[in-house]
Amino acid sequence: MLPLELLRTKITNKGQRITPLFCLASDDNLLIAQKLITEFEYSYNKKETKGDLQKRLFLYENSYSDFKLIRGLIALLERRCVFKINQFFSSNYEKNKFFSTQVLTSFSLRKVLFEESSKRGLPLDHTKRDKIFQYVASKLGTKTNYLEKLMWLDQEDYLILESFSSLEPIHLLGIYNLSLLQTLLFNSVNFEFTIKGGTNWKQVLRTIKRFGLMYNLQKTQKNSGNKFPTEIQYNQIEPNLVYGDDFKSYFNDNIICSIDGPLSIFKLTNKYGILIAKVIPKIISASKWSIKASIIKNTLSGRKLYDFDLSSDSEVHFFNSINYQFYNDYPFEDSNSINLYFDSFVETKFAMQFEKFHTGWKLVREPDPLILPSGRAFIADFLFERYGKKIYFEIIGFWTLQYLERKFKKIYEISKFSDNKDDLLIAINENNLVSESGEMKKLLSDSILDQNKIIIYKKDSIPMKKILFYLKSIESKMMNQNLETHRSTMTEYIIDLLNKNQEIIDLEEISNTYGVSLNSLSNIISNLPTNKQIKKYVIQNSLLISERKLNEIKDTISNIDNLIKIQQIFENNNIPIQYTIDILKYLGYEIVWKGIDSSNIIIKRKT
Repeated sequence: MLPLELLRTKITNKGQRITPLFCLASDDNLLIAQKLITEFEYSYNKKETKGDLQKRLFLYENSYSDFKLIRGLIALLERRCVFKINQFFSSNYEKNKFFSTQVLTSFSLRKVLFEESSKRGLPLDHTKRDKIFQYVASKLGTKTNYLEKLMWLDQEDYLILESFSSLEPIHLLGIYNLSLLQTLLFNSVNFEFTIKGGTNWKQVLRTIKRFGLMYNLQKTQKNSGNKFPTEIQYNQIEPNLVYGDDFKSYFNDNIICSIDGPLSIFKLTNKYGILIAKVIPKIISASKWSIKASIIKNTLSGRKLYDFDLSSDSEVHFFNSINYQFYNDYPFEDSNSINLYFDSFVETKFAMQFEKFHTGWKLVREPDPLILPSGRAFIADFLFERYGKKIYFEIIGFWTLQYLERKFKKIYEISKFSDNKDDLLIAINENNLVSESGEMKKLLSDSILDQNKIIIYKKDSIPMKKILFYLKSIESKMMNQNLETHRSTMTEYIIDLLNKNQEIIDLEEISNTYGVSLNSLSNIISNLPTNKQIKKYVIQNSLLISERKLNEIKDTISNIDNLIKIQQIFENNNIPIQYTIDILKYLGYEIVWKGIDSSNIIIKRKT
């Protein structure tokens, strides 16, 4: 982005349309870009001060007809520079009794000079000023002219150009045009865009979701000649959801994305606008794209709303920062270190916390998108999946009342037309309300969404208790349903295994296969008294083990008292070693701990 005062625009279409004055890749523009780059390279090679560099750059501003263009290009080049204090000059001064622990700095020198000045009175002429400098110089054991230079060495004009990341003139013009577009959209009430290519959509939407921007996806009429066709009416679409590969072709040609602009909100405008600027490079990196926006601009008669549109068909050259590592137009990196696998620190923290609970639910990031009957798309942040049940989880960053209502309507449509009615949860950041109307509870009280599915969180911590409780309730319902559905099948399967004299039956495997609890399986087994074989088996943990196998193991370990060796015997008999202690206790053994190390544990038969 560029400072707002450097934004160059023109008004056309009878005062209705605004267009940035992009820098075309003409010979004249490429020449001036090369000259400016050369000035920075020369200054870097000579290790000049910033003041000396700016004096030469000022001549270009005065000699060129459009000073905003020159100043904008200079601003972008300065962002590729690192200016530092002239350490070589300041380090030449030796330590003294006043500064015995550190080298004299500009700040510490000014402090000494000002303290001496306060004692002698303000130096109203050069004579008094020179006397103060001479006195301080004599006490510090240095020369007056050295103090004159060192005094302001840390000020901007005296900084040295330490490094400069050079680039080609055509790239500089491309960066300028991109920055101009970002600056214009910073004044947008809203803007829409459409791009071509499933990969491009995924990258852009991931960026939008990562920054928590308020967006809305809409299906548009197919084969329309307009760049932004009218939305398909609700009754024109059959009430079904589109998943997986069907979504890709559907999405590439018929979806536009609307984003609420910075000027549509009352607070956090700068922060929100900067995040929007980060999305623009992703959009224009697509081979085909279009942007349409409503821009507010201050005029002599007051603030006025203008139309803006641009597409990849224009002749404007943009620098594609996605494909160049040295792109450094704007410091876009966040201060927080974010796991690259997730879109935000909130998602990262949530996923890490959720995995610690070992719920048995599979956590899927960015599941297959859903297309609603109204033509809108829903791409949740996460999906909880178990026993074929899918529960989507959406995390909302910035929001207004209108945005939340649209989001709730979208989620409500999914619940209404999906076969699974209770498969949606939503988390809302209480701190990121960007509207000034009403308290949060009031805003949510009239929601069409079930309040039990709304989770309020602060800062970057999503409370887990409500999520875990909801998943547990769903899990219990599913297990009860599966038990009734598969009871007879499971019973027949277990009886068949017993009749085949299978000595170890893994109940946990059966539990996971049919989606029922271990307690339910235990109840089924306890209700098999008519089967003679069941009397020869016992349940240990999640295993159904024959007494013959247990007696065989008991005889094998009769003369062994080392736990490690016994665990090896259990493992050789296809019994997980984590069940060793419980089975040993069942067989009448006592566990004697001789230390923390498991190799020192002694097994004794109870007397």
